[in-house]
Amino acid sequence: MSGRSFPVTFGAMLAPFLIWAGHFGLVYAINGAVCARSPEGAMLFGYPLSVALVAAATVLAMAWVAVLLVMALRGSGPAGHVASADPRRFARWFVVAGAGSALVAILWVGLPALLVPACG
Repeated sequence: MSGRSFPVTFGAMLAPFLIWAGHFGLVYAINGAVCARSPEGAMLFGYPLSVALVAAATVLAMAWVAVLLVMALRGSGPAGHVASADPRRFARWFVVAGAGSALVAILWVGLPALLVPACG
């Protein structure tokens, strides 16, 4: 009998999408907070505050998804405990496809937030 439950395995399969969703919410929260508080001239590492925070969130999210992608391509990841090869192969394929989609989605959300002023 395996040590993992179905919800844990399913959550691991959905991890790239959950990371993308978290990044999406964080980018909008950063821009909303910056627009609401309007800290004039607030800078972080030489960049406007919202740009620096969105850039950091985007890099972290993309790195996290890339780690999941590499793990799935190497054959580890969700459903590693399942005895049959078919569910493992499907789970890894799902993570690879989800990670590829999440990388594009994270970049799609992050780039406009980096290029357009927060309240513009």
